[in-house]
Amino acid sequence: MFIIISIILILCGLAVCFSKKPPVRKVLKVCLCLAVVMEILKMLLSLKMVPIVEPVITDGAFIYRETGRYSPYLMSEHLPFELCSLQILFMFLAIVIKDKIWKKRLYSVIYGTALIGGILAILMSSIAPEYDSAAGFLSSPRAWEFFIYHSMIVVVAIYIGFNEECDVHFADFKWMIAAASILDCASFYLNSMLSVPVYQNDRLIGLEYAVNFFSSYNNPFGITVTEKWQYILYLAARICVAVVVILLVYLPLNIRERRREQ
Repeated sequence: MFIIISIILILCGLAVCFSKKPPVRKVLKVCLCLAVVMEILKMLLSLKMVPIVEPVITDGAFIYRETGRYSPYLMSEHLPFELCSLQILFMFLAIVIKDKIWKKRLYSVIYGTALIGGILAILMSSIAPEYDSAAGFLSSPRAWEFFIYHSMIVVVAIYIGFNEECDVHFADFKWMIAAASILDCASFYLNSMLSVPVYQNDRLIGLEYAVNFFSSYNNPFGITVTEKWQYILYLAARICVAVVVILLVYLPLNIRERRREQ
């Protein structure tokens, strides 16, 4: 149902943009404001009030005892470090940067990252497992925020990619690959920083909690990876798939360029 709703929202958004043809800067400003509002809404909806506990030993057993105090807490997985959340930063930079060359490069990055990230998020919703029933999913404000936001960035991406003002070409896919590579490398450090390691006698024995921005750690297919060589193979396959997907996303721009030449 939400996939269908998202498709309708995307088609309506594109119809308005391509019929009215507003300046890209104006579209980015409107979408940036909406994105910030929805990010704040996501934060408020994901925020939890959790008890503050203290470690104690009772009858020889180590337990955590509630202190009677509570604190708001946002789990690490909800921090705005996923590719789609980073569109807020990209849109802001596209508005404030004056240099035409870097603005064009940023447009090409937004086109690729927002289009790929938005479509994958709609088709493979990361929040769906949080709900026990279809009714709960459909009535959740968090779900509506999630799909409206990702539909919006898909509209922004397509409008930028096919707007002559932005002048994005097939050859610009290299900037998308460069940006994705930088963000991907950063995610390895970020995931390690935000995960919770467990040590025993100063030796790492496992993780109590792990985050997975950019699917850097755990693959989205649920395949168990226990050895480093298996993980390296996963990374290699992941890179190959990413390059193919990026080329496919930029392929329509190449087709458009060839038609113009004819």
